[in-house]
Amino acid sequence: MAPRYPGYELRFGPPVVPIVRTLMIANGIVFLLQLATSALLKAPVLETSLGLTPQLVLSGWVWQLFTYAFLHGSFMHILFNMLSLWMFGSELAGLWGERAFLKFYAITAIFGGIFTLAASLIGFPQGIVVGASASVYGLLVAYGFTWPNRELLVFFIFPMRAKYFVIIAMLMVLFAQGERVAHAAHLGGAVAGFFLLKIYTGWKSGKSAQTTWSLSRYLQKRRFMRYQKEMAARENAKVKVDELLEKISKQGMDSLSRSEKKFLNEASQKYFNK
Repeated sequence: MAPRYPGYELRFGPPVVPIVRTLMIANGIVFLLQLATSALLKAPVLETSLGLTPQLVLSGWVWQLFTYAFLHGSFMHILFNMLSLWMFGSELAGLWGERAFLKFYAITAIFGGIFTLAASLIGFPQGIVVGASASVYGLLVAYGFTWPNRELLVFFIFPMRAKYFVIIAMLMVLFAQGERVAHAAHLGGAVAGFFLLKIYTGWKSGKSAQTTWSLSRYLQKRRFMRYQKEMAARENAKVKVDELLEKISKQGMDSLSRSEKKFLNEASQKYFNK
């Protein structure tokens, strides 16, 4: 049957891109393993080994800074995070590309772990932290800055622009109560999301550019900047050398000061003996 209004499509959420589907499945499998091992062994085995415990990280269990993001504390916990990953992550992955999205997801998770560790070190006990919330908050920030005026249906009822929704989410991070709320992880993911987005799209850019998190591109840019600096220094040296040679032709070598002779010798060795 043809649609009643041609060109109009009603759907619940964006299409799930492969990388988001993979992350959702991975989180779901780990959560089922949590339930199974806890029921069989009568102990939170995965939470102890893969969840984030700052004291264990300081003892060398550094993998926990990342693996904690695949564990969850309850069905509602994983449901909220996976819905958010789908709703906000799918469009961002479509915009950035799947490799860039995966890097963003991993880095925000790790920064959530680092902030949790830092909070513990300065005197705020954290217990065992689990959940993908750090990456989810990073995605919220990225979504809000990428599409600030897009309307979202909060609780599927209240329309609200994305930028206001992000502000409310950040306030919830700061003022949420309860020992089981991982404030530091949420804040770390949000901060990392903000800086990653701004570093790769430009601080003053009015439009979001194609985001690429690439170490090779960063190193290539650094090499090019060094090359430009070297060329500028060579050009400046050439101008000064010409001036000194002109001075020598008119007044002789003895007319040069000690610093001028030193510069001429160093410049000839550095720039003109290659």
